[in-house]
Amino acid sequence: MKKRMTCIRHHGIMNEGIPLRYDHAPVITKEDYEGRIGKLLDAASQYSHLLIYADKEHFSNLEYITGYDPRYEECMMLLKKGSLPWLIVGNEGMGQSQCITVAHEKVLFQSLSPMGQGRGKSKKLTEILGDFGIDASANVGVLGWKSFSELETDDPKHMFEVPAYIIGALQASGCTMENANWLMMDNHCGLRTVHDVKTLILSEIASTKASRKTWDFVCGLKEGMTEIEASQLFNIDGEPCPTYPNICFYGKGILSPDYHRTLKMGGPIAFGMGYRYAQIHRVGLYARNFADLEEKFRSCMEELFATYFEAVAVWFESLGIGVTGGEVWSRVKEVIGSYEEFGIALNPGHLIHTEEWTNSPFVENGTAVLKSGMLIQCDFTARPASCMGLGVHTEDGLILADRETREEIRRQAPDSYERMMNRQTFMREVLGINLRDEVLPTSDICGMLHPFFADLDCLVVRDR
Repeated sequence: MKKRMTCIRHHGIMNEGIPLRYDHAPVITKEDYEGRIGKLLDAASQYSHLLIYADKEHFSNLEYITGYDPRYEECMMLLKKGSLPWLIVGNEGMGQSQCITVAHEKVLFQSLSPMGQGRGKSKKLTEILGDFGIDASANVGVLGWKSFSELETDDPKHMFEVPAYIIGALQASGCTMENANWLMMDNHCGLRTVHDVKTLILSEIASTKASRKTWDFVCGLKEGMTEIEASQLFNIDGEPCPTYPNICFYGKGILSPDYHRTLKMGGPIAFGMGYRYAQIHRVGLYARNFADLEEKFRSCMEELFATYFEAVAVWFESLGIGVTGGEVWSRVKEVIGSYEEFGIALNPGHLIHTEEWTNSPFVENGTAVLKSGMLIQCDFTARPASCMGLGVHTEDGLILADRETREEIRRQAPDSYERMMNRQTFMREVLGINLRDEVLPTSDICGMLHPFFADLDCLVVRDR
């Protein structure tokens, strides 16, 4: 028997009456960054030195300990316990990195600069590494943005994703080295998988803003509008977006807005955007009801939406401090039957930080335990073959927070706390999703599945 979708008439989103005040946003201080560097070096006791690489896209490890992300060139930081950190920058980074408040020495290495800029004023990288004490006696942990596993290589500790010229310079020094991204990003112990209260509050602010802008976008859609016209509805401000805003009206994957593709009644649509610590995304139908769809799609989409919403509800209800990612993965599988047949290609959710995807504990038989202080995304798209390319997706964020952390959030950011409590209540009482107390939704459209984006007052809920 096919599953039927249960909907209610509901207007608007959560927390419409609570303004977003940026003057309440916490500030990450010099002392905070110093503390992070200290924790990193303590965790890295097996290494004599650390080398952290960053560029415009892969900045999060460096930004976490300095507040600096290179916008126009590459960058490196060298760390050693008991020594002043060295920031290795190109020409523009000499000035752009003035935002860093922790004590450090700035070293010019012009090969980090774009081609055509000045060269000849800096030492070779091998000399710089040697000046910092990286020689044949050193054991260097190298951090870029990705670790590897035995499924990918016979020797994951010695597989590196940072540029070859850096690995070559380290090899020339005679040192030993390992991929050390686990220090920051490992599901079990990575420093950037569990966060302080300031970061949790910043995530709530970012997610509130991103969800409201995404809602404004979908409310402004009109049939016949081009993707580039629709993109203006996001009204994006100057805060960095870790991913490009996604607008796709049909069948082209995630691309930049097209000048010519137009929004068609009854057609598929994908859209979303995010800021650091937050990502919001939706996939569905621009339709008023199933009658707007082509006949071949009508028979499959209702069951898809019904099953998908139940999977999302179970995913949220499975979350809790002390739960393993593998347990959540299995609970979702019980609803959908098969990830592959249901058209879910990736994990059912992941961790987020200043990049859109840090790591994911939600894997089959995963043993990583969910902890207080984690920033987690509900994020899985379903495109079963039976729906011939049509799909559904709701992506929103949440915080896991124990009683003590919740109280500290309430004390430091009462507006953020109130919004999250309102979301908890809405998801429980309206959507029928029974969240545990430690699950704090950060998006004002969290868990809200609109089957018809041309009728935003239609909302899927649990069958009572």
